[in-house]
Amino acid sequence: MKVLAWLAFPLVTTVLAMCWAVWRGRSRGPRRSGGAFASVEDFRRFNEAVAAPGPLATPVPRAGLRGLIHKFKIAGQGS
Repeated sequence: MKVLAWLAFPLVTTVLAMCWAVWRGRSRGPRRSGGAFASVEDFRRFNEAVAAPGPLATPVPRAGLRGLIHKFKIAGQGS
């Protein structure tokens, strides 16, 4: 009986995955009320906004961290 359960498990999960794929891919009619040109314009504006450099496009390096590492001794790393 245990063998049948182990053989049935992949079969059942495959059938469930196929049912989910059919349900997910069903046709539900038009999804957007706007035209294609409106979405292309929105995409263009999005690309321009992403390409524009932000206020800190090149972050300022933190200069004080290298000195702090050598000041403190870590246990077990020699004298």
